[in-house]
Amino acid sequence: MLNKMLFHQFPKFKSWLTRIQYEFVSTMVKDHGAVFMNFGYAPRHSDVEPLELHPEDEYHRYPLQLYHHVAKHIGWNNVEALEVSSGRGGGAHFIMRHFKPKSYTGVDFSTRAIEFCRKHYKAEGLHFQHGNAEALNFPDNSFDVVVNVEASLYYPNISKFFAHVKRVLKPNGYFLYTDLRYQEKVEAWHKQLKEIGLKLVQSEDITDNVLKALELDREQRIRLIKTYSPKILQKIFYEFIGLDPNAPAENLPHLDNRRYWYFVLQKA
Repeated sequence: MLNKMLFHQFPKFKSWLTRIQYEFVSTMVKDHGAVFMNFGYAPRHSDVEPLELHPEDEYHRYPLQLYHHVAKHIGWNNVEALEVSSGRGGGAHFIMRHFKPKSYTGVDFSTRAIEFCRKHYKAEGLHFQHGNAEALNFPDNSFDVVVNVEASLYYPNISKFFAHVKRVLKPNGYFLYTDLRYQEKVEAWHKQLKEIGLKLVQSEDITDNVLKALELDREQRIRLIKTYSPKILQKIFYEFIGLDPNAPAENLPHLDNRRYWYFVLQKA
């Protein structure tokens, strides 16, 4: 309830508070224990073949599966890609290894996160730099693909972000986008996307897939919070990742009446 009130009545304060939490993670976690901050994705049907991962990636299966679902619907051969709000770089590194674009640039507002990425990921064509989602410092028509995963809900002015996405995309380039909104805000959110002027290629409500991932990954998430967060802050982080702060191991994960959507848009 408090989370929802902050989003609706004090969006700038909520954005600021979330950035503090994010910077805290970037400061405290020095290893690869927490390189993803998304809710994750899990197929809903048992007949779907599981994503083949390197053994070292199994630890991050569900957040990786979200990136795979975002990226798999387009071709990546000879692609120059930009990820806005690339965080601690786990998704960028996975896409670079799995889909093999020509280049992949991750941009994030956190200098600590960028420093972490530059130190831990060494792959030809993979770059990280500091930047603001609402003021992307790239020339027009720079990228074949722009990726944004579970980050835009915290942007104070999402219209500026969308305008920059359209500007930096090359003609026929793709915007691969996934995020969540409170149920009563979904219609207005879809209208905002339509007003960008990009062609909607595909959209999908993946709320059930995300909730399933949260359930399957519950023990892992609890372990991460207990490992990296001071006890006094653990309830805040449980709520942040969709678990009941008073009984994270007992109650079902939730999205607080939010719906999670995935989009593929293309610049004409």
